[in-house]
Amino acid sequence: MTKLKLELKQKNTAEKIALGQNHITSMTGNTTYPAATRVPSDVDIQAVQDALVAAAAAVDNAETVWRQKIQVRDAAEADWEVKISSRAAYCEALTPGDAVALASTGFPLRGTPAPIGALPAPGDLRASATDNAGVIELRCNAVKGASSYGWECKQHDNVSAPWEAIKTSTTAKILVPALTPGVLYAFRVRGIGSAGPGAWSDEASERAP
Repeated sequence: MTKLKLELKQKNTAEKIALGQNHITSMTGNTTYPAATRVPSDVDIQAVQDALVAAAAAVDNAETVWRQKIQVRDAAEADWEVKISSRAAYCEALTPGDAVALASTGFPLRGTPAPIGALPAPGDLRASATDNAGVIELRCNAVKGASSYGWECKQHDNVSAPWEAIKTSTTAKILVPALTPGVLYAFRVRGIGSAGPGAWSDEASERAP
C-alpha cells in the first residue's frame, strides 16, 4: 500500500516551506481531492504556509542584523584592545618596574617568577657497564631548574681516594670512558642552576668492563 512520505522531523524550515508550496501548487485544480472537502481547508493551509514564510523571513532578517551587530562589536573590541594596550605601554614606560605606581593604574600586575633557589639532589643515579672496554654509562632523573650537571667518580674500594670531576653535561646522561677494566668505581652527580651547584646525589657503583 502506497503512503505519503513527509519526514517533517528531518526537514529544516526552508525544506518545509518548499514542501508546502509544492503541495499548494499541486493541489490547485486537482479534482482528485475536491476543494470543498479538503481537510484542513485550502484557506487554512495557505494561512499556515504564509505564516511560516513570514516567520522564517523575520528570522533571516534578525540573523542578518545580528551578524552586523557582531561585526560592529568585534571592530569596537579590536580598537579597544589597541588603545588599552597603548595606555598600558605608556604607564610602563613612564614608571618602569614601579609596582606601587603600576598598581595604581587599575591594571593587574604580572607575577614575579619565584627564584628556584638551591637545587635538590638528582634522584635514581644509575651506573651501567657498556659493551666497550672501560666505558660506563651514567644516568639520573632530570632536576627542574638545572641547566647542567656535574659528574664525579672515584675508586670505590679505596676509602681515601678523592672524588674527581668527570665532566659537566647539559643532559642527565653521559658516557664515562677510559676507566680501568675490572676496577669498581663509585659515581655521583649534582645539578647546576642559576643559584649554583645543588646537592650531590646518592652514590652509584659499577665495575668497569
